[in-house]
Amino acid sequence: MSRGAALTGALLVTLASPATWPLALAAFLLRGGLVVVALPILVLPTPVGLGNVLAPTLTAFVFGGVSAGLLILVATIVLAGLTWVVAGGLLAAILEAEAARIVVAHEEVAPPEEIRTHQGAVDNLSDTLTPRVARRRRAEAGRVFMARVLAHLPLGVALAWGSTRLVAVTYRELTNPGDVATPLIWRVLLASPEVVAAIVVTWTIGQALGAMAARRVVLARGGVFRALRDASLTLLRRPVAVLADFWLPTLVLGLALAPSAVAAGSAGDVVREAMNSPDDPVQLGLAVVLFVSLWVVGLTLTGVICAWRAAVWTIGFGEAPR
Repeated sequence: MSRGAALTGALLVTLASPATWPLALAAFLLRGGLVVVALPILVLPTPVGLGNVLAPTLTAFVFGGVSAGLLILVATIVLAGLTWVVAGGLLAAILEAEAARIVVAHEEVAPPEEIRTHQGAVDNLSDTLTPRVARRRRAEAGRVFMARVLAHLPLGVALAWGSTRLVAVTYRELTNPGDVATPLIWRVLLASPEVVAAIVVTWTIGQALGAMAARRVVLARGGVFRALRDASLTLLRRPVAVLADFWLPTLVLGLALAPSAVAAGSAGDVVREAMNSPDDPVQLGLAVVLFVSLWVVGLTLTGVICAWRAAVWTIGFGEAPR
């Protein structure tokens, strides 16, 4: 199947399967998309505000050592992060698996014989073995989550290596800036191109391997390591197809998120201005309706594109390499 046919077929199946839209959107939000979606409407603290909040803690740490309060704060942040990663990752795996099954069950998709056999067996026994199917689905979600975690290990290594470089460059730019007219974040990134390249490459590979391995786990009941092996072989044998099927939908998603973020941010500013004028409830109501409408439209469009991205992997790379 050509790349154009695969992308077009996945889009048609996505448009004909609206049930996959909220599943894909929820999985995207749970895997970090919530930060991307919510960032435009959040009021970020200024450097002065951050300094006022962090200065007492940093001063106490430098002059008094590690306190019990600081340890509790760090432990709470780490625990909350791990809870989000694990719980959110497992729930996203359940949603991803269900969306893949919906796409495969669509009449325009012809799944491999192995997948049809297993899927038919599950469908025939679902009425009498519901607890067993539920246990299998939970175990399946765990395998999908583990496959994605293992696929992103190179990204973890790149982040660990790159963080030291970014901290050093940030410190240099703060103490001896070369161009104060350019925002700090751009100065740091431009001074560390190797870190940016390593993170982008490992993130791309992790996303592609994780998506293909997840389909092997769900549609062919493959084990984690076998699914990753098949995904790696597919990437090595068809790198152009894999990269195209990853980057084209991802770029479309980025192009859709950008204007949605700008619109939501502008509507959020209108709401905040209207809240400063409580004597005009009509203006406040219209501002809230505008904000909610733009927010819902943006989320719907994001869900459709995310469902299309997922369907591309299901249709194009659901089978093991031959």
